Amino acid sequence: MMASRWTARVPAFLAIGIVLTAAGAAAAGERWRVVILHPQGAKASDGLAAAGGWQGGSIEIQLDGGPFRDHPVIWNGRADEYTDLLPTDWLRGCVYGMDGPWQVGEVKVFGDPAAMLWRGTAESAINLTPYGSYRFAGAKDVTGNQQVGYAACRCDNQYHAMLWRGTPESYVDLHPASARYSSANSTDGEFQGGDANIVSFGQIHAVLWRGSAESYLDMHPEVASSSSILGMVRGVQVGVGLFGSYDHALLWRGTPESLVDLHPSYARESWVYDTTGSIHVGYIDAGAAAEAGFWIGDDSESFFNLQDLLPSGWSRSSAKSVAIDAGRVYISGTALAPDGHGQALLWIGRLPRDPRRGGSVKPLIP
Repeated sequence: MMASRWTARVPAFLAIGIVLTAAGAAAAGERWRVVILHPQGAKASDGLAAAGGWQGGSIEIQLDGGPFRDHPVIWNGRADEYTDLLPTDWLRGCVYGMDGPWQVGEVKVFGDPAAMLWRGTAESAINLTPYGSYRFAGAKDVTGNQQVGYAACRCDNQYHAMLWRGTPESYVDLHPASARYSSANSTDGEFQGGDANIVSFGQIHAVLWRGSAESYLDMHPEVASSSSILGMVRGVQVGVGLFGSYDHALLWRGTPESLVDLHPSYARESWVYDTTGSIHVGYIDAGAAAEAGFWIGDDSESFFNLQDLLPSGWSRSSAKSVAIDAGRVYISGTALAPDGHGQALLWIGRLPRDPRRGGSVKPLIP
């Protein structure tokens, strides 16, 4: 357990681990373990990030009789122990991205956010906001020594996509000259992915950068009315596009022409937030509500429904981030609990082999 100025502990019987078998996968003997990360005493929680066996997000808690506020936290696969990353003098925040020992997100006092970089403790926090030229900022993802997000530029009072390398002084403004506003949502350590509102089109377009504003590549599908890159690893980008009235989960491999539409034929809407390169996580809406799950490879019909693994009474689930550690797949997300509040979840499965080393990939091992 990482050291922290405040570590919560609750009785073991409240750290709920549920082993279930999905009806659609029972014949194959495929199993997932579902862990409810929501801690005792919290009003709500959100699972948004994953790295190795760690998860990140936020919990809405009350301290010293005050109001409930969101705190940025990391879990190590258990509800009963978490580390609160909220620095002193800040009132609320959230973790949006993780990689190795690093976490990124944003914190607030009341209004404008500050982009934050952590290394496992509240005391390690580095404020990445480049005050002076920018009013406020938020960090969305980290890979290696790169952090990405956005900052509100005083030059035009618009959001600009940003890249940092560990300090506020290291910032690179990625904002395309042809855009009204932009945001970098993910990085693979070399490229940065996100979106920009391109003035000449009047649309939000998925964009891929390589370290500079001038390097931006418009990844927008021609027939979509908006698009965005939300997650990426080396060689693979995932996100969403609006086709007609409905969102479709999308995948690219570095060029607009490489586009793969992951939208299942039976779904009304679909989103994909993160990827390992072979496993892509998000949700579908088949007409009732969001249902968390994942796709494998380029097969739009490969969607494996993780909502089916939740206890009775849970609904509106979404898978937000995925990581592989020692052959296990860790998927963090959120679902609406029977009490009507969102709660952070962790789905754990196992692959027959690391997909990065090639070979066939099956969803799970019995």
